Amino acid sequence: MARQTFTAAQVLTAAQMNTLQDSVWSDDVNTQTGTSYTLVLTDAGKQVTMSNASASILTVPPNASVAFAVGVRIVIIQLGAGSVTLTAGAGVTVSSASTSLAMTQYQTAVLVKQATNTWIATLGSGGSSVSGDSDQIVLGTQVFG
Repeated sequence: MARQTFTAAQVLTAAQMNTLQDSVWSDDVNTQTGTSYTLVLTDAGKQVTMSNASASILTVPPNASVAFAVGVRIVIIQLGAGSVTLTAGAGVTVSSASTSLAMTQYQTAVLVKQATNTWIATLGSGGSSVSGDSDQIVLGTQVFG
């Protein structure tokens, strides 16, 4: 969603509120059980879970194939025993402070689109437990990631 400028006394339409809510908060989960998956436009703002006992690859596609809006966040959750490697599609750059884009079981990652073919990946700790409502945890990751 493009950043909007709001003015005093402006009333948001239902469509604007839905778009705002979808861009920040989503209970929607796209469950993947195969060994390879390429993100699709409907993954924007969602959680993508990867669950396979074998090593898997999640590909971030080029903008020419899937035109995510700049600023989109996608949460990846690795549930399976096999590792999941985040991979950049042709012409895509995925940058991270982490030295590896391989996720272990129960590890999370937040992908944020920064420019046309530029993404930032923030990988969380693997194998840790967090108590509380999962929606709150994901929102915290999206906002404070």
